Amino acid sequence: MADRRPVIPTQAKSEEIELTEKFVPLVLAGNDDRDLSLLGEFAEFWKVPYALRPQFDGIFFLLTLKPPREVDSSDSPPVIISPTRIEGAREIARQFGLDVNVEEALVRLRVTQGVSVSMQTRLYRFSGPNLEPVLKDGENVIISKIRGSTIHILSVDLMSEYRQLMYGRMDESPNWRFRLLTRMPFSYSLVPSSIRNRFFKTKRSVTVFREELLGPIEFLRSLFLASLAIASQDPIPIIGFWRRGKSYALAVSHDVETQLGLEDGAGRLIEVEKELGIRSTWNIPSSRYPVSSQLLIALAENGEVGGHDTKHDGRLLFESVRDKLDRVKRCRARLELLSREPVRGFRAPLLQHSRELVETLGKAGYEYDSSMPSWEPLSPTSLKPHGIGTVFPFLISGLVEIPVSMPQDHQLIRVAGLGVAEAVDQLLEVARWIKETRGACVLLVHPDYEFGQEEGREEYLRLLRSFRSDPACDIMTLGEMARWWTYRQESYIDEKGMINSRTDENKHSIGELELELVMGYGSGGFKIERPSGNSVIELPKSSGHRW
Repeated sequence: MADRRPVIPTQAKSEEIELTEKFVPLVLAGNDDRDLSLLGEFAEFWKVPYALRPQFDGIFFLLTLKPPREVDSSDSPPVIISPTRIEGAREIARQFGLDVNVEEALVRLRVTQGVSVSMQTRLYRFSGPNLEPVLKDGENVIISKIRGSTIHILSVDLMSEYRQLMYGRMDESPNWRFRLLTRMPFSYSLVPSSIRNRFFKTKRSVTVFREELLGPIEFLRSLFLASLAIASQDPIPIIGFWRRGKSYALAVSHDVETQLGLEDGAGRLIEVEKELGIRSTWNIPSSRYPVSSQLLIALAENGEVGGHDTKHDGRLLFESVRDKLDRVKRCRARLELLSREPVRGFRAPLLQHSRELVETLGKAGYEYDSSMPSWEPLSPTSLKPHGIGTVFPFLISGLVEIPVSMPQDHQLIRVAGLGVAEAVDQLLEVARWIKETRGACVLLVHPDYEFGQEEGREEYLRLLRSFRSDPACDIMTLGEMARWWTYRQESYIDEKGMINSRTDENKHSIGELELELVMGYGSGGFKIERPSGNSVIELPKSSGHRW
């Protein structure tokens, strides 16, 4: 596989932060290795230093299902207990003399003063004379505390919800009508677009932004960090998501479906991007229409080229593993030959996705995939709303998956029937929410449609200018984002309280990462500081820590 080092400038060496008190690292304990692995994913996401140890030694825990005997209401270190299914909730209630009821509820958490994250979930309503709420959303109690103790109880099943959202949605189930369409002796693309658009038509109201659909995983991650901040009451060190001084990211991508889009619309989009100094990712099907080497070289020079299958016929998801591998290999080889540049990434036509496809891409030499939507109002494959539920990249089967986090132009304009200006307004509303959650805005614009036409130029310029004019936005290609996320994934806070890397090849770029302190959590969301100086976070030394 090609060199994975992120293409980023190097700056200062890692920062050290002065605290007047020691940081007490997180200790994770769970029902089994699977729960511990999932809990570790929460800590790794934020880069909170943590350990896996069964004993109490003054370090606070995050626990699930059955609390150990050492936990009692009179004498214990700070403890956070999350129920696992109804059985876990009942065991928690039994151990602490509580009652518990279960009901469906929409719950929210503030991340900043004006933005929240939310999800529809089963809420475990604990009650009892010794229980006091410490975090509420209206009438919904999200975190409770045993009076006179440091024991905190979550009302949300952190593990089960995360497992279902993060891993239960990776395999999209195709609708029988779409299966029938792909079995025709001709490609679905030969059906006139006017007929296809009517077939996929949906109500405009479906595209209305709803945070509980776009990023429910962000609610769970925020609840994890908020519970630590509330229980600890000490600063919690984390590592920023993007390059130093940036708080969110943008990757502009284009799926080029037709020869006209490549030869006509792409040029118009590039004019706007050049004017603003933005490089984008161009995903090209290798064998659907004649592809000029000269055009692909130009696209690579103005950004990068990614794979978009061979024929864009909607059949990739239904192929055998062997045929999938053959298709994505042929796509990559031909595009690299024509563009004279490495092809590191892939996006499946129609945003088709599955774990099997991701594993196949890894075998074919790709470094990242960007085929899973965070949420879309109508999947062409399943013919229903669908999404992975996060606006952050993540690692799966050795690849970086970069979700398409913003509604694609085709969905907004051709499916929901919005005008171009209305579509831009909708995209900017979603972008504002992603910015406050510190996520990745992944924009998908087809040069084959309205933005690639002359009348769409000014609106496309308005859209991209909103990002370019924001100094907090880290703009990169999908390939650069994948390499950055791999780099950050390999980083950690070491025993000296400094950012370090698990691989020697990335140590030269540590200065681009930023150490942050979560100072607390309240009604206005997280209080996060980016301190400077040359002193140290003092961390206890232990061979059990994940430094």
